Amino acid sequence: MTEKNEVDIGELRQITSWLAAAEVEFIEIGRPAATVRLTMEKPPRTKVRTRTVHAPDDADGASEPPIAASASSVAVTAHCAGIFLATHPARSTPLVSVGARVDGGEIVGLLRIAQLCVPVLAPVDGVVVGTLVAHGATVGYGTRLIELAPSA
Repeated sequence: MTEKNEVDIGELRQITSWLAAAEVEFIEIGRPAATVRLTMEKPPRTKVRTRTVHAPDDADGASEPPIAASASSVAVTAHCAGIFLATHPARSTPLVSVGARVDGGEIVGLLRIAQLCVPVLAPVDGVVVGTLVAHGATVGYGTRLIELAPSA
């Protein structure tokens, strides 16, 4: 005889709402008789735009050259409490390093919560300016982890 495994759709809805709130893209839950994989869709990528600001003309008729008003650096923050991992536990190389170019939505770190590793995603396209937290440090919600210089 086979064991009947039933899944309550209400429970799945609750789990997916928790995953969406924590910005978790993928989770796999397994038992000897069954495995459930939930994958969340990635949000659309956002682009950072720069604009040109023209200084007002001087009284003598000369004007200043255009000034590029670029966005200052963007911080990648922790969306939950956990232990920050700059390197995947099964690998020896860091996920990103200073000077690396990253795309919005790319994994730039991990937050370990018990045995679960939750990806930390770059919010915009850019270049890694610096890592603000040491590998293995305990962080709280909103902690600035990595600094990015947005791409134009």
